[in-house]
Formats: sequence, structure tokens, C-alpha cells
Amino acid sequence: MTKALDPASLKSADRHVPEIDPARVQVQAAGQITREYFVRCPAGMVADDMKEPSIWRKVQASRNAFKKFDRVFIVSFDETWIAEAIVAGADNKSAVLGKPRIETLPTRYDKLFSDGTYKVEFNGIGFVVIRISDGHTMTQPTANAALAERLLVQMYPARAGQ
Repeated sequence: MTKALDPASLKSADRHVPEIDPARVQVQAAGQITREYFVRCPAGMVADDMKEPSIWRKVQASRNAFKKFDRVFIVSFDETWIAEAIVAGADNKSAVLGKPRIETLPTRYDKLFSDGTYKVEFNGIGFVVIRISDGHTMTQPTANAALAERLLVQMYPARAGQ
């Protein structure tokens, strides 16, 4: 006979849910009663992680702590989805979001530049130049891909007088 599976004995692959860094939370607008925030998620975070109130632990200990009825606009690290929600409840250790409205963004249509040695990539903050051989980030984030391409070209030596 086969053993009956006990639901308590089944364990999921306990995935570490990343916490939101308070440095990635910015005030968009501050009214007399409520505020609006812009939040950029860490790498590896999925939209379903917003159900976990403890991801906001560090934010709630910062100067940008949420309070009830604040609006939150959340952008994924790779900008594949966004979410808008209202804070349903908050304390000093967690925040509960009301049912967030999640939108999936279309994929990037333009191909980012690569020359075989370096490539331009979006890293969640801005566009950077990455060395392909080891994945090392070579530049600081820039506002757009054209600036990152210019930095990539400047990494190669140029003849004197040109």
C-alpha cells in the first residue's frame, strides 16, 4: 500500500522573499493627509511577494514609513511589471497593501548595444556597461542607453591627436 501524503509533511522550496530597501522608496507627493510613494523593487522580487507584509520592515523603520491610506506605485527591478496599491494598514514592522492593481509592461523593443566585449544593460537604476566575460559592471548608471554607449566607446584607447 502507498502512504497517504500528509499536507504538513510537504514543504515548499522556501524561497527567500527580498525586503524593500528604504533607499529605493521615494516620496512622489505629500499632501496634508496622505502621501504617494514610488518604490523600485530589488532583483528577484515577484508581484506575489507584495502579499507578505514583512517585506516593508526596513521601510517602516525609516523616515518614509507608510501609514494607512498612503498610495504606493511599485516598479519591478527589470521593469516587466508595475503595481499600484493603497496601504490598508501599517505599523513599525510591516505594511499591508490593499489589493494591488498589477500591470505587465511590454518587453523592450530596441536592442541594447553590444560589441562582443562589453554590452549595455539596464540594471534597475539606469543603463550600465557590463564586461561580458565576467559580468562586471564597468560604469555608473546613466539616464539613458545613448550615454551608456558613449561611456562604452570611451573605454577603448584612442590615438593621440584624434
